[in-house]
Amino acid sequence: MQSQIPEISSKNPPTLESTPKSNISSQFILKKFLTNLTKKGKQIKAEKLLKRVFLSLFLKRFSPISTLVLAINNVKPFIEVRTVKVKGKSFQVPFPIRLERQISLSIKIILKSALKDKNFEHRLTEELIGSALGKSSSVKSTINLHKMAFQNRLSTNYRWF
Repeated sequence: MQSQIPEISSKNPPTLESTPKSNISSQFILKKFLTNLTKKGKQIKAEKLLKRVFLSLFLKRFSPISTLVLAINNVKPFIEVRTVKVKGKSFQVPFPIRLERQISLSIKIILKSALKDKNFEHRLTEELIGSALGKSSSVKSTINLHKMAFQNRLSTNYRWF
């Protein structure tokens, strides 16, 4: 399941504008990542931060766009656990997730695990590399979520669809 991160071959670091237009999924992921990175409407600050993160990924000899897409694919949860009340009792019920929600949840998990350190830019770079390799805390949290859903699989008859 884990694959190698492609190394860069050109001398110029890629920017947000130089991503291939044909690859819709990477464009969608970049736009979604930038939206989740934006705080209080400061999109220019978020763009500058993302460019610095991409530059540091480039300097560490990783392809920034490929690393971001691979990290999000490795962190994507396929099932989430929701609390459902039936006759006064609460049950943890596993639900399948649509692709758009999987991507947004994986971005939120990566950003949340990168917030643990004071230097957010450095920590986000390390988290993206670790997630792409399958060795970060965000991958572990997704595995824990899948384990919890597997433990509560007996409650699937309380789903309403």
